[in-house]
Amino acid sequence: MKKTTLLVTLVILAIALAGCAKKEAPKYAKPFKTIQETTVSEQQLELLKKVTHASIMVFTKNWDEDAEDDGLAVYIDLKDEKDETVKFKGVSLPVEIDIYTQEFKDFKPVKGRLVYKGTATITSWKDGNFLLSGGIRIPFEDIKTTEADPEWGIIYVKVHLPDGRIIEAKQDFGVRIKPE
Repeated sequence: MKKTTLLVTLVILAIALAGCAKKEAPKYAKPFKTIQETTVSEQQLELLKKVTHASIMVFTKNWDEDAEDDGLAVYIDLKDEKDETVKFKGVSLPVEIDIYTQEFKDFKPVKGRLVYKGTATITSWKDGNFLLSGGIRIPFEDIKTTEADPEWGIIYVKVHLPDGRIIEAKQDFGVRIKPE
């Protein structure tokens, strides 16, 4: 019986010692030294993906010392699906601007003659906020109207987004395109 007890004790001791053997440390992933961090530009590009539409406001504006209006200030406001301003900054967005004379058909404003075609760039949501002195300036002398043209016009804009989409907007009522 002593042999059996000794054998059982040795087996138990061997099992216990096997459990006490040095375990291998768990393996952890090690980060690369050059981790791609999100940059401000990438954050802004992601923000601009939320743009679904735009609105514009156009005012006559005086930007020199005299009292007369010098041209138009175009304020383009990029909006998301909730109709809230997308507050981007630091990204240059090309803008195409077309100005037409305003005519009426069945009591609705329609495009007449093209009197201005130009391009500009907006770089921040503040460019679309007239309270923050943003906007795109178009001098009256660049708008090629004639005496026969009506005083009022329709403004169309196309904003080119970095993802290839083009967002269009217009203001088709109440835009004076000739100096007083």
